[in-house]
Amino acid sequence: MSSKRETLSALFQSCRDEGDFNFDNKKVKKICEQTGFANPFDVTKIDNSGLLPDEMREQNYCVVHLGRGRHRFMPIANTWYHQFEAINQNEKKSWEYKPSILNHTDMSESNVISFSYNQRIIQHFLYGGIVANPNIYMSRRTAKTTSYNIGNNEIAVDRLQMELDATFEFEGTVTVLEAKNGFPPDFTVYQLFHPCLDYHEKKIKGVMEITGCYLLRGKGKNKDVIRLYLYTFPRPNDMMSIQLIKKAEYILRGGES
Repeated sequence: MSSKRETLSALFQSCRDEGDFNFDNKKVKKICEQTGFANPFDVTKIDNSGLLPDEMREQNYCVVHLGRGRHRFMPIANTWYHQFEAINQNEKKSWEYKPSILNHTDMSESNVISFSYNQRIIQHFLYGGIVANPNIYMSRRTAKTTSYNIGNNEIAVDRLQMELDATFEFEGTVTVLEAKNGFPPDFTVYQLFHPCLDYHEKKIKGVMEITGCYLLRGKGKNKDVIRLYLYTFPRPNDMMSIQLIKKAEYILRGGES
């Protein structure tokens, strides 16, 4: 059976041979039938550039989602993905905690958020102390029709599916949060950009700032490690305007995972 990367490569080559880099889920399913890949819906989900086939990475191509099951190969991978900034030594914090009985029973993305919130790590990182009590809105999915820019490229989307792992609101600041297990080298900017754009376009009264936070959970010297990166988009309609606000690493001490 073909791997996801091999199937994506076959899809890319088919579009290139036909001279049309636009494709839809029907074409994806057809290619999957040819390669034997069992999950057509997973082919276009490329969360980090390391999952791209070699020829796409070498030619700077990525998969841009247009909504209603439509996609496009575009040579903008260098801006579609954002490399996680290195954590400096002075940004690493030893964090004492007493593990709860459910901390390590589930490694899903939602549990990564719950774990970090229950240990007051999110509060400390976002708001500078463990006593902050932000409002939490858990994962949701929505569809949006809009247009946005990636530098000089205008992207029009029609009922594009957007997924949010969680949203925090505290004293007029809205922070959308994306969580992952492991430490990939980079991430797709749209995971933070799309929900931030959605909140900007809603023009909600009382919202003074909108930010995006990426949370990673992994291992370091047999200890749980949490890394957080906070970003903003000074030009809310331009994905390329992504800008780091701050970053930190929390090394959990006091209990084995």
